[in-house]
Amino acid sequence: MEEKISELLRKWKGLLEGAWKEMPRHFRNDHTVRRTLQCFWFGRLKDMGFRVVADYLPPRISDRPIDLIALNEEDEIVYAVCFDTVVTLAAVKSLSSFESQNRIIFTIGALEKKVQESRFFLKGDIQHCHLASPGTRS
Repeated sequence: MEEKISELLRKWKGLLEGAWKEMPRHFRNDHTVRRTLQCFWFGRLKDMGFRVVADYLPPRISDRPIDLIALNEEDEIVYAVCFDTVVTLAAVKSLSSFESQNRIIFTIGALEKKVQESRFFLKGDIQHCHLASPGTRS
């Protein structure tokens, strides 16, 4: 299963980086990049046949909503996705607070060293994928 998810993450990484690259440079800042990628990924998950909910705030969690959850026909959460500059404790806590088949954090931070250091917060059941800023390599 882990190999399947890793291959899927590589594919998704390319799609998300492509969407980021399409943004005009003068409109790019952390907030607009995160929201644009969230909106783009909302549409992609819908196209995959999931019912998608944005900004889901799990019970007993007030720090950070989950950017997107994708539900199957049985209302099971198949994907829970967060977009952040770096891996944050708030995102990890939110993602860990409910059942989901797959939990993913996509980071967009320009300083890859800071992103790598922030991976300290990750738990074993949360996948991480760093998206390279257009014009850089990851």
